[in-house]
Amino acid sequence: MAQVQPYPQSPQPPLSVPSQQTSIEKFIQSSLKLSSLALYLGAGLSIFDLICDVAMINEYTKGGQHTFASATLVTIVLNLLFQLVVVYGLHSKRGKRELLRELLFVVTFVKPGVDVWRVVSRQKRAVNAAVPPVEEMAFTKAIELITECIPGTVIQTMAIVNGDYSSFAILSLVSSILTAAFISASITIEKDIDEESRFHTPEFYGLVNLKSVPKKCAVCALVLVIAACQLASKAVSVALSNIENRTILVTYLSVDVGIALALKVMRGDFFYWPPIESFPVRFGISFLARIVVKVITDFTACMQMRHPLELGGAYFTAVLLTTPFVSLYFGSRYLSYVEDDEEAKATLSSIYSSEQIYGVLVTLAGVQMCSFATFLYIIPSQYRQTFLSTETATQFTCRKFKSTSDDHLKMTFTFCGHQSTYAPIKEEVKDWINERLPVWLAEKPEWFDDSFKAMILDEYVEDKAILKKIRTKDIMAIRSARRRSSLGALQIS
Repeated sequence: MAQVQPYPQSPQPPLSVPSQQTSIEKFIQSSLKLSSLALYLGAGLSIFDLICDVAMINEYTKGGQHTFASATLVTIVLNLLFQLVVVYGLHSKRGKRELLRELLFVVTFVKPGVDVWRVVSRQKRAVNAAVPPVEEMAFTKAIELITECIPGTVIQTMAIVNGDYSSFAILSLVSSILTAAFISASITIEKDIDEESRFHTPEFYGLVNLKSVPKKCAVCALVLVIAACQLASKAVSVALSNIENRTILVTYLSVDVGIALALKVMRGDFFYWPPIESFPVRFGISFLARIVVKVITDFTACMQMRHPLELGGAYFTAVLLTTPFVSLYFGSRYLSYVEDDEEAKATLSSIYSSEQIYGVLVTLAGVQMCSFATFLYIIPSQYRQTFLSTETATQFTCRKFKSTSDDHLKMTFTFCGHQSTYAPIKEEVKDWINERLPVWLAEKPEWFDDSFKAMILDEYVEDKAILKKIRTKDIMAIRSARRRSSLGALQIS
C-alpha cells in the first residue's frame, strides 16, 4: 500500500529561463549563509527572551509585584500548551516514537532551534507530517508571537510605566520587542523569498530583490524596524491607558477587533480558507484565525497579513498608519489624567515627565513612518499596490483560477482551499474538472497524485466511471485522514 500523505506537495516552479535561473542561483549562493545566520539569530532571541521572562518572574516576585509575575508565567504556559497542541496535530500520524520526540522538543524549549535547523538544512516534509518544516516553523513562530511575545511585551511595559525601570527590566523589554519583531519580520521575509510562493503568486511575493543582497538586507532591516516600532508604540499606549481608564482601553480593543470582524462578514470574507467541511469547526477556526491575524497586525505590523487570504492590503496599511496617532491620543489622555487627578499626580508624576512620554511616542511614530516610506520607495514599484488592495479571498481565488492556463496551478488555487472561496465560478470549475480529468488519467502528469485526486469533490465529477477510478482504497484513506486532521489543512497562504 502506498504511504498516506494527507495533503499534496506544492508544485515546483519551473526554472526554464536561463537568466532567471542564474539570478536565483547567484542569490542563493551569496545569501544562504546570511539567511541561515538570521534564522539562528531568531531562534537564539526566542530562547534568550524565555530566560529573561523567567528572570523577570523572579524579580517581580521578590519586589512584591505578584500580578506581573503571574501574568508573565501564564504567557509562558500558554505558549507551551498551544505549541504542544499544534505539534501533536502536525505529527500525530507519524507514529508514537516520532510524536513523542517532537513533543519533547517543545517541553525542553529547544523547538525554535530544531525548526531553524530543519529549514536551514533544507529538509523535506517527513512521511505523514501535515506540513513541511518551513510551514511548521511559521506555525510555531505565530504561536510564540501571539501567546508569549506580544503579551509579555505589554506586561513588562506596564511594569516599567508603573516605575520598575531597573536595568534588567529594560533589557528584558528590549529582548521581548526584538524577539517579537524578528518573528514578525521573518514570517514576512521567509515567505516572500520562498521560490514556490513567488511562482504561485508573483504579483504579491517579490518585495525582496533577488539580484541584490544589499537591497535584501535593507528591506529586512526596515521590516524589522517597522515591526519593533509598531509593537513598542502599541505596548506603551496600552500600558498608559490601562492606568488612566481600563474600561476605555477594553472598549477600544473590543470595538477595534469587532470592526475588523464586521468588515469581513459584510464583504463575505469571514470564513477562513482551509478546506474544513464541518461548519462548527470551520466557524470556530475562522473566528479564532481572524482575531489572531488582527492582533498580530495591530501589535507587530506583520506584512504577510496584507495577503487577501488574511487581513487585506488596505486594512493592513490603515492599521499601520493609524497606530502612532492612537498611541499619541492615549498618551495625551494619560498625561491629562495625571495632571487632573491629585492622587495620580502624587504617585505617577514623579516617574515620567510629559516630555519623556511624548518624546518616546513621537520618536517611535517618526521612525516608523520614515521606515515605512523608505520601504515603499526601495521595493519594486509593482508591489506597492498590494498595500492598497481591497481584494477578498474569494476574489483572489477566482482571479488566480481565471488568470492561469496551468492545470496544476488551477487545482492548487481551488481545491487546496474551501469550495466557498471559488463559489462564484463553481460551474466553470466543475466544467473544467470534467473536461480535464480524462486527460490527466490518460497522460498521468507527475503532479496528479493520489493527494490531488482526493481533493476533488464527488459532486464535481459527472462520469461515475471516472469517479470510481479516483476513489481507490489509498485515496479514500487520504480523504479520511484529511477529515480527521483539521490542523493539517492550515497551510500558510
